[in-house]
Amino acid sequence: MEKQTKSNLRSLQSLGIVFVLFFAMAFSCRDGLKKATTGFNPYKGQLNELLKSEISSGVLKFKLVGTEDADTYPGATEAKAFTYMQEGAGVSIKVDGALANYPTAAQAEVELAVIAKKNKGTLTKKNGGQRFVTPDGNTVAWTNGSLLSIVASDFARPATNFEESAPF
Repeated sequence: MEKQTKSNLRSLQSLGIVFVLFFAMAFSCRDGLKKATTGFNPYKGQLNELLKSEISSGVLKFKLVGTEDADTYPGATEAKAFTYMQEGAGVSIKVDGALANYPTAAQAEVELAVIAKKNKGTLTKKNGGQRFVTPDGNTVAWTNGSLLSIVASDFARPATNFEESAPF
């Protein structure tokens, strides 16, 4: 009987370890799932919920300086202009941008195509959406579901850094 009890105890411990590993993996993948297009198609929340006070990616941090309503995105249900400061290695660089929410992903992609044409950008596919970058690299825009994002900086790398760090 003692052997059976020890065997059952080992089985329970093994099962506990499996559950811990499963939940650790599930929580570590949670952020990646939030960026999936299906989570933003359509996006039903407020844009301020996405514009966090700080966004980080590795050693780079983007600190929110301010937001304001933007009315230059026709058909959008909500649009916000924003400014972040990219901070890293003792250097701060301003990144201006906008985030617009459309009723559908198709509408967001149509608007992105219009903006790309105005900025001489070439559209490419991005994780179920589309994106473009201007020839100088200073402006990057993309869609993720019904969200359209556009960021610009005086230098190419901060715009791309923001795109890679943004949760949308």
